[in-house]
Amino acid sequence: MLNRILILFGNETEKSNLLKTGQHLQKKYGADVYGLYIKDIRKYEILPPTVEGLVVDNSSNFLIREWEKSEDLQVENIKKTFKNYFSEENFIVEEGITQEIVQEKLLGFDLIIIEKSEKISSNQKELLNHHFKPVLLVPQNFDLKVDKVMIANDKSERVNKSIFSFLNMFDKLINFTSISVNLEDESDDEFKKYMTRAGKNLDIVEVEGKSFDIISEKTKEFDILVMGDLKHSFLLERLTGNTGLKLLEKINIPIFIG
Repeated sequence: MLNRILILFGNETEKSNLLKTGQHLQKKYGADVYGLYIKDIRKYEILPPTVEGLVVDNSSNFLIREWEKSEDLQVENIKKTFKNYFSEENFIVEEGITQEIVQEKLLGFDLIIIEKSEKISSNQKELLNHHFKPVLLVPQNFDLKVDKVMIANDKSERVNKSIFSFLNMFDKLINFTSISVNLEDESDDEFKKYMTRAGKNLDIVEVEGKSFDIISEKTKEFDILVMGDLKHSFLLERLTGNTGLKLLEKINIPIFIG
């Protein structure tokens, strides 16, 4: 069941993809949609007013004031756009450390929506490393519709958790396609039995080859990709060429991570 959705805004140049996604889910599932902008106080650590008791050059204070003015203007612009889709009362502005506030807010929400950029930001990395509620990443210039669902199924507990979170939220969906690469020898019978019992159509595709190339090509046929979480070192993923991080940054359809 999908009751409450939180859209996290940052420095995106275009907000309509996030807002239209929230609007689509509100209309289809009756969820309440809220927007959140966080004024991260860590910006003051970059330009501190004093260092070990010594007053820093006034130019630092000037830069901070200009930064704050720019951020206030950005918040007002986001709020104006938000009002075109949802109630103004549902737009929240908080000040603090982004990850801490997001963790607190998620206690009252089913799903958080963020933009999927070509390079994952530090705040997004923190969120994806510590989230305890599902995350929906939406690419720029993409209007969500959830009909044709692809599962990047590595037959692990992590992707199984994502699948069941997705099924619980998007219970009206019937047709699913599970794509597994280089895993033909690993059994996944229990998942298939569950989907049959739940009245879902599951098309199972087992292929051999390069995981990223196959999955990225297959996504062109679908509306959304369901994959397991990435709750371990992003640095390690970059060094090892992990498929999960590559998909996160390069795939051009929304990605759901439970």
